[in-house]
Amino acid sequence: MKFILSLVFSFGSLIFTPGIVAQEFQAPENVSLNTKDDYIKTEKDIIEAARWLEATQIGQQMDKRVKVNAFVLMWVTGSPTVTIEISKLCTNLAEKNSHLLAVFLASYCRYVLENNYNNDKLKASIAAIKSMINCYSLGGDVKKNKLMEKAMAADKDSKLEEWVKENM
Repeated sequence: MKFILSLVFSFGSLIFTPGIVAQEFQAPENVSLNTKDDYIKTEKDIIEAARWLEATQIGQQMDKRVKVNAFVLMWVTGSPTVTIEISKLCTNLAEKNSHLLAVFLASYCRYVLENNYNNDKLKASIAAIKSMINCYSLGGDVKKNKLMEKAMAADKDSKLEEWVKENM
């Protein structure tokens, strides 16, 4: 009986794991982003896009990744509520792994939206870089990047914020 209960609780935790829920995300198709209300209505989609991109290995589900990346780029370029500053650090972290740039963009938006439109550039950048690290760490079709390895080491040592400040 204990074994069955243990199995049920283990299975239940898998069902509600964010990474698994994120796998079900589908980028909105034929979405119209003309007004501020259009963007507000799709904020939940950009947050889910960020989760999906972070939780999915580069090289897997590439057709879907391309659609999600396109949605993120369309949303970011016209958003009246979120303005992203892309630093040289961000582009250098995505070097050799261009799909990580979409992870950065989506996760930056996610930070701003989940924090009541807090547009603190440093905090949003740190959150987005953390998402890039998480995606890079999944492996898959990623190419080694020495700067990303340094960011991962800083994150592991709980010094990511200091590292980002020094390198931005």
